[in-house]
Amino acid sequence: MELSRRDIAAPGAGPQRLFARHPAVLLGAWDAFGIIATGLACRSLNPASHAGQTLRAMLVILGTAALGLVLLHAQGFYREGSGSRQMRLLFTIAQSFALMLLMLLMWEGFMTLWPVAAPSLPDGILVINRNWLFSWSVTAPSLIMLTRPRLEAILLSAKERAPMRRAVLVADRAGLRRLGPVILPGGLLQLCGVLEIASRDEDRNCHTVVAPAPVLPSLRDARAMLERGDADLLLIALPETAGRSIAAIDRLMAGVAADIWLAPPDAARFYAAGARLSTLGGCPFVPLRDKPMAGIQAVVKRAEDLCLGLPLLILAAPPMLLIALAIRLSSKGPVLFVQPRLGLNRRVIPVRKFRTMRIEAGDAGGVRQAVVGDRRVTRLGRFLRRTSLDELPQLINVVEGSMSLVGPRPHALGTEAGGLPFSEAAAGYAARHRVKPGMTGWAQVCGWRGETNTVDKLRRRIAHDLHYIAHWSLGFDLRILVLTIRAVLRGEGV
Repeated sequence: MELSRRDIAAPGAGPQRLFARHPAVLLGAWDAFGIIATGLACRSLNPASHAGQTLRAMLVILGTAALGLVLLHAQGFYREGSGSRQMRLLFTIAQSFALMLLMLLMWEGFMTLWPVAAPSLPDGILVINRNWLFSWSVTAPSLIMLTRPRLEAILLSAKERAPMRRAVLVADRAGLRRLGPVILPGGLLQLCGVLEIASRDEDRNCHTVVAPAPVLPSLRDARAMLERGDADLLLIALPETAGRSIAAIDRLMAGVAADIWLAPPDAARFYAAGARLSTLGGCPFVPLRDKPMAGIQAVVKRAEDLCLGLPLLILAAPPMLLIALAIRLSSKGPVLFVQPRLGLNRRVIPVRKFRTMRIEAGDAGGVRQAVVGDRRVTRLGRFLRRTSLDELPQLINVVEGSMSLVGPRPHALGTEAGGLPFSEAAAGYAARHRVKPGMTGWAQVCGWRGETNTVDKLRRRIAHDLHYIAHWSLGFDLRILVLTIRAVLRGEGV
């Protein structure tokens, strides 16, 4: 698959970036709108329309729109670079109307020949109004033919204006030369940093290639750039003999929310092995890892957090004020306990909770986890923990964007399991940080909540978190939210 500048528009939530990455969806939506809108308009303007045919008319309109989309897709009108091709476009839309008309005539003939099988209708009313149908079959193709070229031009312009993806490159000198058309100024990517690794057959003192971007001192600097969001793509262009180096880079970047592409010198071997290959500027790439919840998924996820989180925060404001007053009256100290925890890309974020422990027994570092019957917890704090009301201030984190409603729970910086830091106790732990942490998660609703004092408990939580990341969908999030509400109502806490 050959990619162009338009195909690699930087991911994000802006409308321009949506146009750049999903033109087929927008074209399909416009075509469906044109067919449905003209159908409704022609029916309302037709004096012979009958109120008794409303349901049948809507079924015909929706069926014709569906047929039109299927046929347009089959003819390649939603493919990149297909163009309008006016005559073929007209023929395809007319084909969908002809098929629908044929089915309607067959149905009308059936009702005429077998009136007993037909539903009772007032005398003189046809199954469908033919004048409306024929006028609609003229206006719908005309509207689409007149407007679609202009819409395609707008989408193309949006793609051209969309910002390029920002990349970090790890390569030897041969890799730098090989990727010249992609990384040089005026290429297809905006290169933010280069880490040059000399291969065995290269002279370390021979600088024959000038890096087209700032030179990075080490892999950790490259990771820091990705974690800060300065770039969202890591390109690796190393020889096949550097397999261990590539594996080490992949492990080091495990917790980074970025795409990782490999540019192999010999792509034929990967192709023969059935690997997914893409080309950019004539250079073949093998995607090693895709960023989770990118593009339209990130937009849907953020919309979910705002559409649900903001109303929940407004509804929770009165009880939160009452809880704050109760905490202030029942014990000394601040109302909120703000603890630094690891968020997206291992960034430290302030996670807010209602204070449930005595202030003199607090543990800001999180090394000592709360346990059942913990004497540090106040009487009010036990109630807040049991009902999960202590988590309500995290709705502020959700609305501001540092957390999500659903996701892996954020852990305190110094938390340990079995005497080991979480990052060392379980393989794959870093991958949790490729998405935003959540107020609730798949691990919590499956029973893995509370103290994580053993390596086995941690590994089971991590397995559930990674399953959630790999299988995320809006429906999955809604399912977790419903299960969370059920757990809270049962007093199980999350």
